[in-house]
Amino acid sequence: MLQQPLAPIIIDVASQPATPEITIVDVLTGVFGFIGAIAGVAVALAVLFAGGLILLRHRRSSNPLNGTDSAATSLGLHLPSN
Repeated sequence: MLQQPLAPIIIDVASQPATPEITIVDVLTGVFGFIGAIAGVAVALAVLFAGGLILLRHRRSSNPLNGTDSAATSLGLHLPSN
């Protein structure tokens, strides 16, 4: 049984790059975008936690069941009512 010779298969892979070139501008844009996103999340969480603490302190001070004996120090900055 005679086999026919196999013809080589040639694939040209050098004509198109696998990934586009990445420049320093692309890297810096990505870095600053990532830092901006982290800063935005940090600011949003800070506002959320600060608002929660303010609400908690306000509810504790206005609760009549606490009485007047409180561990908090008051600065006495209330305006006199006329």
